[in-house]
Amino acid sequence: MHIHNSKRSQKLKQSQIPLLIVAIFIASIGIGIFTFTLPLLSLDEMAGGLWLGTAFSGYFIAKLLIAPLSGTISDRNGAKKLLLTATCSAALLPLIYLIYPSLESLYAIQFVLGLCSGTIKTVGMAAIGVQSTGSRLTKRFSILAAGINTAFFLGPLLGGYLYIDKDFIPVLTALSVCMLASFLLLSFYELPHNSQHKTVPPSDLIENRQTFAFTLLAVFGRTIGIGGLIAFYPVLLKSSLQLPSVTTGILFSIPNLATILLLPFVGRFFSQTKREFIICLGFLISAGGLYFLTNCTSITGFVWAGITIGAGSALSIPGSMAICAEASNKQGKSIGLANLITNLGFIVGPLLAGTVIKFSGTLAISFQLIALAGAILCLPLMYKALYSRFKRKKILILPAIAFLLIIFLLPKGLLKTHNSENASFRYTDVAMGTIVNFTLQTSSEKKAQQAVRDAIAKMRTLQKDFDHRNKLGSIGRINQAAGIKSVPISANALKLIDRGLKFSENSNGTFDITIGAVTTTDFYYALNPERFQKRKPLINYRLVEIDLNKGTVKLPRKGMALDLGGMAKGTIIDAAAAELKKSGIVNGLVEAGGDFFGYGNRTWSIGLKNPRKAGLLGEITIKNMAVCGSGDYYQFITPVSGNDRMRKHHIFDPFLLRSSHESIATTAIAPNAETADALATTVFIMGPIVGTKFLKQFYPNCSAMWVLPDKSIHTTDNFPKMTTVPKTVQTEVKQ
Repeated sequence: MHIHNSKRSQKLKQSQIPLLIVAIFIASIGIGIFTFTLPLLSLDEMAGGLWLGTAFSGYFIAKLLIAPLSGTISDRNGAKKLLLTATCSAALLPLIYLIYPSLESLYAIQFVLGLCSGTIKTVGMAAIGVQSTGSRLTKRFSILAAGINTAFFLGPLLGGYLYIDKDFIPVLTALSVCMLASFLLLSFYELPHNSQHKTVPPSDLIENRQTFAFTLLAVFGRTIGIGGLIAFYPVLLKSSLQLPSVTTGILFSIPNLATILLLPFVGRFFSQTKREFIICLGFLISAGGLYFLTNCTSITGFVWAGITIGAGSALSIPGSMAICAEASNKQGKSIGLANLITNLGFIVGPLLAGTVIKFSGTLAISFQLIALAGAILCLPLMYKALYSRFKRKKILILPAIAFLLIIFLLPKGLLKTHNSENASFRYTDVAMGTIVNFTLQTSSEKKAQQAVRDAIAKMRTLQKDFDHRNKLGSIGRINQAAGIKSVPISANALKLIDRGLKFSENSNGTFDITIGAVTTTDFYYALNPERFQKRKPLINYRLVEIDLNKGTVKLPRKGMALDLGGMAKGTIIDAAAAELKKSGIVNGLVEAGGDFFGYGNRTWSIGLKNPRKAGLLGEITIKNMAVCGSGDYYQFITPVSGNDRMRKHHIFDPFLLRSSHESIATTAIAPNAETADALATTVFIMGPIVGTKFLKQFYPNCSAMWVLPDKSIHTTDNFPKMTTVPKTVQTEVKQ
């Protein structure tokens, strides 16, 4: 009778595992929806890079810190209470935003969600590890990993759909629903009370711990690569192929999709194979795919590279999870430590790649270095696997290192140089919350790299000074002191404000740098215009008190605020181009978020984006000119009421205190990017009739194009001739 009950109890425990995996899967979908969509909202609200970076660092740091702690607690008190606490807490997090709707609230939610996510994954893995051994453990971890990866594949798709109207409430609702569903599943089923259920013989512990240590080192190397890939792969895709966002998203998801599809097969066919060999093989395949990613020049190349990276991950994940689960009698503690190392890799990877990009000015070297680091860090585990099999140290480890060097270093040198009279170099980085591309022509790659480093440093310095969200910058300090005192500011900011006031005067307030009284409010364009009627007297550039001799600016009324976003981006592009010229770059093109400045003794071909569908309206040619655009498709929400058919977007009419609807897109061409940027916004609000008169009177050497709500196109007489580009070769920049 006792044996019968024991078998029945064991059968009951085994039946809980699929339910546990489903609960973790559902919770992971909610996490994926939120973590994917928050950066989109941040970009729409032009949140500073520091804010966004801090939020994501905080998320991974929270996961890193909670993993060993939650694992240790589950060893002592069991898994169920921890899982219920984590899912319930995550389900209630959206209440923070409902009480205090702001970006700061969402970033706080992101941090706490990191704690919940780290707990769910660590404790869930420990609970599965407690009830499984050998090949069955590998199979179950394959299913779990496939479920988590599927969730983080579906999460962004659902998040993009829920955020299609630029409203974050559906996203928060989905997070709560997923976490509540996971909570209910976990509350109905019994999980092991204590994770210390499975006992590892003492003779195996020493062997397991050594393998565990080498596995953690290899996992750290793999997650460095994955972290760098997640952070910079979209930048590489966009800068290499100039594809529409949807296509870029599909290519970005291929490694994860390949992992999802292959994990079940790995669990089925490789569960009996020596784990260390399969793990090392997977790590090397992933590292190889990552290394050669920068050689890709076509969609097909990126597809195959993505499949290679995903296949390597599928081979390595289940075995490494199983080794961690069997490393000790305390499964929660060992899995918690493994997850800590994993999250540490996700933090180090982007930092390492970003540092390399900063000093090299190119994405290629950063991807190659993190790939090489991942391959090298799996060498101790490879040595352990080979030595335990063949018992020959020196003969095996040296060929393994030589093999890696041949595979990774010979096909393409890390420090490859180009030296020719008219060599062209292309570099990509991130500044002002957007992707920045440089195309330079010079005889020395070293010279080009240094020039780009100087230009990016200048851009970031100015962005911090001009951004009204930075309370320590010139504009932020002016806004904080509104109605109180004059503020001494930087010479660059002083000159920019002076030019902004003159432009405001020329446009008679259509362009008004004091529009910040409205636009510094989160989601201002989505709010009822009646809310801003009391602020209308605060929008008046004539009230700004500027003293060029003393270098001070004062806003005389409390509530006034400057927002130089309508022209500062162009100013920063001009400054970057000036740095390139100072470095001796004769021909150069600077592009930031769809705005361009091209200079030198050659022409540049620029594609003009279609505001309502993928592809281009056409192509124009410029020389020593800037091209900037404005459109209602950058930051907007679609109407939810049948009576309101107008799209609400970020280009605000200071007279009507609502989104402007004279145009849906404009393109302005001027001798410098600052003027082109300001003109693009101004003529968008004016429309073609008033805008053309304005240009002829104040900026006769500039030109503009309008796309109107009925999709018709109007241009000034001096706008360059636009040529049609075949769909097969359409890009946003053609050279």
